[in-house]
Amino acid sequence: MKKISRSLFIALSYLVSISPTLADNLPDLGSPGLVIYDRQTEVKLGRAFTQALHTEFDLVQDPQVLSYIRRIGHRIAEHAQDNRNYRFYVINDSSINAFAGPDGIIGIHSGLILAADNEDELASVIAHEIAHVTQLHLARRFEQQSNMTIASFASLLAAILIGTQNPSAGIAAMMGATGLTIQDQLRHSRIHEHEADHLGIVLLQKSGYDPHAMAGFFGKLAKQYQIYEFRPPEILMTHPVTENRLAQASNRAEQLTARPSIHHPIDLKLIQTRLQPNTHNQKNKNQHDQIILDCYAQSFTSKNSTKAKLDCLEKALTQYPNNRLLKTHLIEQQLKHHDDKAIDNLEKLQAIFPQDEAILLILANSYREKGLQNQAESLLLDNVEQLLYQFEVYQALSQNFSEQQKLAEAYLFEAYAYYQLGNHQRARHLIEQSRKTIPKLDEKYIKDYEKLEKKLNTNQDTKTIS
Repeated sequence: MKKISRSLFIALSYLVSISPTLADNLPDLGSPGLVIYDRQTEVKLGRAFTQALHTEFDLVQDPQVLSYIRRIGHRIAEHAQDNRNYRFYVINDSSINAFAGPDGIIGIHSGLILAADNEDELASVIAHEIAHVTQLHLARRFEQQSNMTIASFASLLAAILIGTQNPSAGIAAMMGATGLTIQDQLRHSRIHEHEADHLGIVLLQKSGYDPHAMAGFFGKLAKQYQIYEFRPPEILMTHPVTENRLAQASNRAEQLTARPSIHHPIDLKLIQTRLQPNTHNQKNKNQHDQIILDCYAQSFTSKNSTKAKLDCLEKALTQYPNNRLLKTHLIEQQLKHHDDKAIDNLEKLQAIFPQDEAILLILANSYREKGLQNQAESLLLDNVEQLLYQFEVYQALSQNFSEQQKLAEAYLFEAYAYYQLGNHQRARHLIEQSRKTIPKLDEKYIKDYEKLEKKLNTNQDTKTIS
């Protein structure tokens, strides 16, 4: 993974040079001494922040891991009702941490997913980060300074990114960017943490999660640090825990009526196994679940025969016949075994879950591997517009055309992919490449070409950030 924390200069220079000028990625802030943090500004900052994530971070690409985290995130975010473009990403980093950027860009470290004992704990951190966004904590930090320049504005974003890798450096950079003293920084941090707890617990309860999970998880991490005297998890450094904070969070949870759980306890364990198949949890209290998890983990190794893996997964499904993760993984294994029924099963699953990007991408890839590029093309094009996350789908389309030596279409849809990220510079370069081969562009895609070129020429904003 690239070392974001090696210096503030690298992170800052990246944020202010994503394109030749700030205008393409950061909003026009008017006079150098004035920052107006309105919705339009926040959307543009969110786009710049997303570009930094995709360029400088080792993002987890496993579609099923992403789909799982995003289901949790959007389930909670829909109760925020603040009209932001919430997007959730998983960072391949063993540290226990999470962060929130502009316009609802939420990053969850893989180490945090592995540290959670149940989905309620994981959801509590996501709810906490969403609450930081809804309470405008980033904007309020900006507004504390009346003399913030465009450089310090970018520095503050860089500090957030640095803080996800090196909390101490991130906090130092934050104070340097804003001119806050240590006392001011701590005071505002405590206020913001209490507010994020207060609203996050409400969001948890409304989403069908245990409202006590937030205090429980943060308290557990703090207790482990005290007992074992090791370096505290990064999340405790960026989200300081005090006895008063835990007590207030517990009291807040007590005031809320518990709702029926909406998730299955084995789902998180399956995702943890996908992240670390060789070291999956061996301490599951439910013996039947442990057998399933052992089976699931073994399917990632070459120890057992393919038939043994399939038999094991099919038996697991008899216990949880409606589990989406188990169903999808079984079909993945069937595809590897060249089972003729696998694609049919996957098509049925995609019809049941049309918004699940993971199933869509797996199905499109299975078509391509069968030499059915036209079916992959139709599937992706028919579904991309209704998806929240379009970057990977457009990339899959580009790859599909590239395999057919249709370079004009490949460049066109790769350009669409980067346009969805807000990376207009990269999109312009790709559209130029497409223009060179436009005589070979299929007539049915001419309108797509013209539409994207017009957007790039007018620098038209889009709410879709993938």
